[in-house]
Amino acid sequence: MLVTGVEEGFVVMSDEAMTGRRLYASSEAVIIHMTINPGKAIEPHSAPVDMEFFVLEGEGLFTIGDEKALVRQGTLVAAPKGLAHGIANPGEAHLRILAVKNS
Repeated sequence: MLVTGVEEGFVVMSDEAMTGRRLYASSEAVIIHMTINPGKAIEPHSAPVDMEFFVLEGEGLFTIGDEKALVRQGTLVAAPKGLAHGIANPGEAHLRILAVKNS
């Protein structure tokens, strides 16, 4: 059994906008816990794999291709491979997300 807490996750990205901690990695998927700071954003970029984002806490403005959606806790957002995706935190609290990268 693999048990990993967020604080035990390997930091894969960290800057003034966000911190990402890898909680799980296999040949099929990678799961990253992301914390986006209030008023900050991850600029749109594309990935060579399908991705899913599950909002654990807070509210985020997701951009997938030309579409935008403001989503809250308990919401899943899917981003197809090759299509640009970005996430902004317009709120005053941290935005916490589980990101799944499919291999």
